[in-house]
Amino acid sequence: MKTYKQKGNSALLILNQKTSTKVLVNNVVLIKGDVNYTTFYLNGGQEKVVAHTMKFFANHLENYGFLRVHRAFMINPNYVKEYNPLEESLIMSNGQKAVISRRKRHVLKDIIS
Repeated sequence: MKTYKQKGNSALLILNQKTSTKVLVNNVVLIKGDVNYTTFYLNGGQEKVVAHTMKFFANHLENYGFLRVHRAFMINPNYVKEYNPLEESLIMSNGQKAVISRRKRHVLKDIIS
């Protein structure tokens, strides 16, 4: 994974087997990990699937304000639309739901307040 600065905006180069895609970090709404695959949900409804674990991206994206709220979810707090306390989940601006683990509930205080 490479990061580029582009007129004040940072971009990620996401590599698949066949293609490479440049994605602005600010456009990433949610990241979902599923075993050895990671799906990037982008503003505007696009999805990009990469054959890497989420851990591969986690440390790097935390520098850009992303929060890991579950072993399978990282969120961009700028796109949080609402919090559902009954399900302990966040609804993102694109309609995706991110589940929050018990150990990460303290992170909600930073997001909600």
